[in-house]
Amino acid sequence: MADAIFSNIRIERRVKQVVEKIIEKQSVVIHQLSASEAEQRSYYRLLHNPRLQTSQIISYLQADCGRQVEVGAHYLVFQDTTQPNFERNRHNISDQQQLGVIGDKQSLGFFLHPSLVVQADTGRCLGYSHVQVWSREAMAPDRKQRQYQKQPIEEKESYRWIQAAQASKQVLAKASALTIICDREGDISELFLQVPDNQTHLLVRSNADRLLVNGAGKLSTLLTSLPEGGRYQLQLAGETRRGRVARQAVVALRWAKVGLVMKGVGKALYVVEAKEIDAPAGKAPIYWRLLTTHAIQTQQQAQQLIYWYSLRWNIEQVFRLLKQKGLQVELLDLETGKALVQLTLLALFAASKIMLLHLASKQKEAVPLAESFTQQEVACMQALQKRYEGKTAKQRNPYPQDSLQWCYWIIARLGGWKPHEKQAGVITLLRGWNYFQHILHGWTLAQKFVS
Repeated sequence: MADAIFSNIRIERRVKQVVEKIIEKQSVVIHQLSASEAEQRSYYRLLHNPRLQTSQIISYLQADCGRQVEVGAHYLVFQDTTQPNFERNRHNISDQQQLGVIGDKQSLGFFLHPSLVVQADTGRCLGYSHVQVWSREAMAPDRKQRQYQKQPIEEKESYRWIQAAQASKQVLAKASALTIICDREGDISELFLQVPDNQTHLLVRSNADRLLVNGAGKLSTLLTSLPEGGRYQLQLAGETRRGRVARQAVVALRWAKVGLVMKGVGKALYVVEAKEIDAPAGKAPIYWRLLTTHAIQTQQQAQQLIYWYSLRWNIEQVFRLLKQKGLQVELLDLETGKALVQLTLLALFAASKIMLLHLASKQKEAVPLAESFTQQEVACMQALQKRYEGKTAKQRNPYPQDSLQWCYWIIARLGGWKPHEKQAGVITLLRGWNYFQHILHGWTLAQKFVS
C-alpha cells in the first residue's frame, strides 16, 4: 500500500511503526511510545525528516481506507473541521511552518478537515477518504478586503467541502453508492452543482433560505405550507459542547421535491424537515432542514435520511479523541509546526481504531471481526472475558465471538463500563484500550514463558 507513497522503504517502515505504537499505546507522547532512547531518537528523526511530507501521510490514510472498500457497498462520508490549538506551546516552537492563526484570529494552530467513512448497513468504520490541513496568516485580508462574494470558489476555504467530496469519490470508487454528509457550513451551491453523479449523493443541513425556481418564493415558505408527513421518536446523542444531554425527541417530518436557485440556475433536490415537538423545558428544540439528492417518497425514506444525518455526531467524537480527554494532541511539546501537524495526522489514524469499536456497538446485527485485531489480541480478550463475565445472563458478553461487538464489550468493561449502563462512550473505550494494552504485554510475556 505505502510503496508508492513514501520516498523510501525506511521512512515507510518507521511511519508504520509509529502508527502501530500510537494505536497500541493510544498516546502521541514520543517518550511514551518508545521502548528505548534509540527508538525515541528514531521517532524524532522521522518527524524532522524533510523527505517525510504531510501529503504523504494523508495519502497513507486514504490508501488504508481505500483497501477496505467492498465492491457494491454503500458508504456514508462525514465531513467536518476542527482547529488543533498549540498556543500554550508557542514559545517552544522554533519553526512554525504549516501553522498559523485559527478561528479566534490569535491562537497558534491549524485547521483539520477529515472525511470519516462508515459503511451504511454495518456501521463499520473504514477511516478517512480524505484529510485536508491548512493554516491562515495572522495578517491575512478579511472577507471585505478580499471581496469574498466575487472570489471564485477555488480560492475560498469553503472549497474544502468540494475537494473532500471529489477525493472521496476516487478513494471509494468500488462502492455502489456514497452519501456525503455535511453540516450547515457545507451548504454551498457549487457542492450541489459539481459533486453529485449516479454513484454520489449529498445530504447537507440547509443554511441559506434559498429561492425556489419560477419565482415561487423561498424554501422556508414552502415548508411552512406543507402538511406533516408523520411523527416518530428520534434518539439524540448528548453533546457536551452544546450542553445537550442524550434524549428521545418526538419530531414532526415534512418533505418535498424542490427546485432551488443556485448560482443563477435551477437545481432539483429533495428537502426533509425534522422539527421537535414539545422539547423539555429549558432545552432548544431540534430543527433540522436537510437538502439531499436522495429521492424521498415515504416517511421511512425520510426517517432514514434523518438517521444518517444524526450519525454526523461521530466525527465530533473523532475530534474528542484527538483533544483534551483523548490523545491530547494539543499538549504535544514538539519544536516544529510540521512535526505537530504530522503527528496529529497519525493520531487521527489511531482514533479510527476506537471509532471502529464505538460504531460497531450501535449496530443490531453482528459486525464481522475481519482483520481488525491480531490473533494474539483476540486470544488475550478470550482470557479476559472469563474474568469480567458475571454469573447471570445480563453480566455475560452477549455478542458472537467473531464480531466487533464482542471486542467492544471486553474493551468497554476494561474501561470501567458496567453491563447495566448505557453503551460506553469513546473516552471509556480509549481508557479500556490503554488498560488492555498493558494486560496484553504481560499476557504475551507469560505465554512465551509457559511455552
